[in-house]
Amino acid sequence: MATYESLGVRRVINAAGNASNLGSVCMGPEVLQAMCDAATWYVDMDELHRRAGEYIARITGAEAGLVTSGAAGGLLLATAACVTRGGPSMMAELPASATGHEVIIQTPHRTGYDHAVRTAGVRLLEVGKPDQVSPEQIEAAINVNTAAILFVFGETIDRAGEVPLEPVIEIAKRHGIPSILDASVANYPFERLQRFAALGIDLITTSGGKHIFGPPGTGFLFGRSEFVDMCRLMASPIHGIGRPLKIGKEEIVGLVTALEIYVDADEDAEHREWESKVSCMAEALKDLPHTTVATTTLDEVDRPVPRVRLSIDEQALGVTAIQVVERLHQAEPSVRVSLFAVREGVLILNPVCLLEGDEERVVQAFRDVWREGEDRTTVG
Repeated sequence: MATYESLGVRRVINAAGNASNLGSVCMGPEVLQAMCDAATWYVDMDELHRRAGEYIARITGAEAGLVTSGAAGGLLLATAACVTRGGPSMMAELPASATGHEVIIQTPHRTGYDHAVRTAGVRLLEVGKPDQVSPEQIEAAINVNTAAILFVFGETIDRAGEVPLEPVIEIAKRHGIPSILDASVANYPFERLQRFAALGIDLITTSGGKHIFGPPGTGFLFGRSEFVDMCRLMASPIHGIGRPLKIGKEEIVGLVTALEIYVDADEDAEHREWESKVSCMAEALKDLPHTTVATTTLDEVDRPVPRVRLSIDEQALGVTAIQVVERLHQAEPSVRVSLFAVREGVLILNPVCLLEGDEERVVQAFRDVWREGEDRTTVG
């Protein structure tokens, strides 16, 4: 049987939070068991998709739902639905049939994930400046070629300069333009997804792995039934632009199981566990030379996730935060931290994906890096 060890793959201590490049999540035993059980039968995939979609609609309060291959897979299907509006000939000829169609996006919302939108064949029409967008600019950009308006929640966007979600949805509705919400990282607390559905957004896509702790390759769409149904017409196993975005029966069952656990989870108990790990790390690292240690209560997308924030005096320390990160990567086991502010000399420790005892391993790795630096007279 293949293992990480037999493949020569090192273990990573994940203090960065849910991240696809680190495997997204470690699934719980109930999810794994559900996937194993699902692997022993054959089923009609259309029926399974339909039943899973009904469950997603029920818990989100939306009209319909659909399991997808991650949030990015949902973005592609959502864009395709807004372009084709269910037209068979257009669906069959994507992405060529989307030529000339545009999706409006605020300039600060551009990320690497919008490649999934462009894969449908559309052009992204940017409005505003990186740090400033007005509702009037969004409204003025609407034209006969507008297929949809895309709003993005993400850690790397400049939210201070954006037009908020509600005014954007109002503009879309006023002009009869479909709205798409990339909520891949905005599914905690779960009530946020329910609030999005209540706004009447046409299509909302989110991750099934990040924080929901379902299979990392999954995600789900929800929103208005007419648009979700269009997405289903182009999704695997049906032949269309979404055929390569295949979701296995095991993954669908695993995601639904993870959602069942997630919607009934004790958020207060979960939060207390995070706070305990954060407190442990902050207390143990507060005496690191040339480093200011603090704790925060919200992350980059306003999720109530406590974290440790280490601000490094790079000049006094003699190394940069990026160099510290490289040395943490080389540790055994390798330690990964959040890099959103690394170029400002700040490292962030996120407790969400720390397994039992990992907080102590993180502390030891940091102390080892500082000690090695002192030995080389380049640190401290």
